[in-house]
Amino acid sequence: MAKRRASARLTRAEAKEKFMERAEELWEDFNEWYQDNPEATFDEIEAELGKRRREVMGEFVQLSLRQGDLGAEAEPPNCDKCGKPMAFQGYRKKKVQGLEVEAEIPRAYYHCSTCGVGFFPPGPAPSAEER
Repeated sequence: MAKRRASARLTRAEAKEKFMERAEELWEDFNEWYQDNPEATFDEIEAELGKRRREVMGEFVQLSLRQGDLGAEAEPPNCDKCGKPMAFQGYRKKKVQGLEVEAEIPRAYYHCSTCGVGFFPPGPAPSAEER
């Protein structure tokens, strides 16, 4: 399990490095746009940057959360339906949305082979649409 955890979880330095790499990409993308639009007004610049805001904030939140608990447990949880231990299925991305943020966060995922129920701790089992 430690091997899988390492691929999803980040140290503070790793998270910062990934964010700085992404910030540099965004800087280059914006500068390329600005070179193509040198007469852009303040409002047009603001609108162009606004398109990227939600994505950038989502990445910032995702990198921050990946430094903490991703939901993996030393002992697998028991299925709420049948009571049998569930199997750790690795880290899957869970979509989360807020007023200003949209992100995909890697979370530990457990599955019951008996009932077919799966969930991301500590939350409830996903609906059929989520599966």
